[in-house]
Amino acid sequence: MMRRDLLLAAPAASALAAPALGQSGKPALDLFLRMQVEQHRAVGIAAQVVHRDGTLVFAGAAGRRDPDAPDPIRPDTLFRLASMTKPITAVAVLMLVEEGRIGLEDPADRFLPEFGTPRVQTTPGQDEPASRVPTIRDLLRHVSGLSYRFMNVPGIVEDYARRGVDDGLAAPDLTMAENMRRLSGAPLQAQPGTRWGYGLSFDVLGAVIERVAGVPFDRFVIERIGRPLGMDSLVFHVPESERGRMARAMMMAEGSGIRPIARGDGVPFAITGGRIISDPERAFSATAYPSGGGGATATLGDYLRFARMLLNGGALDGVRLLREETVAAMGAPQTGDLPINLAGPGFSFGYGVAVLVDREAAKSPQPNGAFGWSGVYGTGVSIDPASGLAFVLMTQTAVEGMLIADEFVRAFYTQGGAR
Repeated sequence: MMRRDLLLAAPAASALAAPALGQSGKPALDLFLRMQVEQHRAVGIAAQVVHRDGTLVFAGAAGRRDPDAPDPIRPDTLFRLASMTKPITAVAVLMLVEEGRIGLEDPADRFLPEFGTPRVQTTPGQDEPASRVPTIRDLLRHVSGLSYRFMNVPGIVEDYARRGVDDGLAAPDLTMAENMRRLSGAPLQAQPGTRWGYGLSFDVLGAVIERVAGVPFDRFVIERIGRPLGMDSLVFHVPESERGRMARAMMMAEGSGIRPIARGDGVPFAITGGRIISDPERAFSATAYPSGGGGATATLGDYLRFARMLLNGGALDGVRLLREETVAAMGAPQTGDLPINLAGPGFSFGYGVAVLVDREAAKSPQPNGAFGWSGVYGTGVSIDPASGLAFVLMTQTAVEGMLIADEFVRAFYTQGGAR
């Protein structure tokens, strides 16, 4: 269990508070945020952009924390990060790689023996032995052959359901060890290293970290990443006393507008046609295992500190977590010509992040080399080393918020947001 006082502590002095709307000096971006609320795409939204030199280029917020409460979005508002946990897990793995405790080419079964005899689905209901065990590098790049149930891969989704494999969002009483046991018995969707496929790779990496470090995964992340960076809000289980800081989890309603997500709602994942059986209360459950793929919670300002560390090549305010060359590899294309179906054309994948490699194909105003990822509850991060900028946007509108995060970055480059 993580220390509660890390969450109860006052926000770090370096946390960047958003100025009043209309005071940022970038009215087009202020208007962008306000319009997301007025158009009923978000109840509350906030975004910050910082330059490598520490200058806050933009900070803005609009709307409320909860549709049923008057509280505005504030610097201490907590957001479910969902898959924006993955870059944090990638950094944790790479720290252990630098320490020589994990090798990128180590097979997963070196640390998790249950994954030692993988099989690969040939057709739904039939499988054959895998050519090899997925490696740590495979897991970091999402080429392990593992999937998510919501990805709806024929045969795989049915097998995961039969075994009770959890996507990391819905089963508050399932332990990490039990989910690994269930997952290790399921077939892979492809031979390791041959196909990019979004899945539970980072939950497996969380289990690897736990085995290697000898401490719970969440404790490792808090003590080795959160505390050194001053990310006092970074937790995997939100105590009852702090739940009033959580932004309400929302989803697009049928017809128009948005509504709160109820436990057990199937949140539509538009890109795949799948549905995520989501439990927004999972962040409150002390019995839920800390998912390396989607379990963390933090404030916008604290996640921006993490993004600034990556932008600065692994260091922030005198604290170094990774070497510059390691961060460069994390944000470099690592999957060759494999299609990255969740990012679209023009993208490759690094370690826990999508990497822009062809801005023309992606129709992106960002320069090549920008990297980042998003979270299904409506969060996004983008690191632009060429321009020296880091972006973080937070809403809690499932799926739609990921699109808003991408639109905000585009608006920044095209509507006068540049420094």
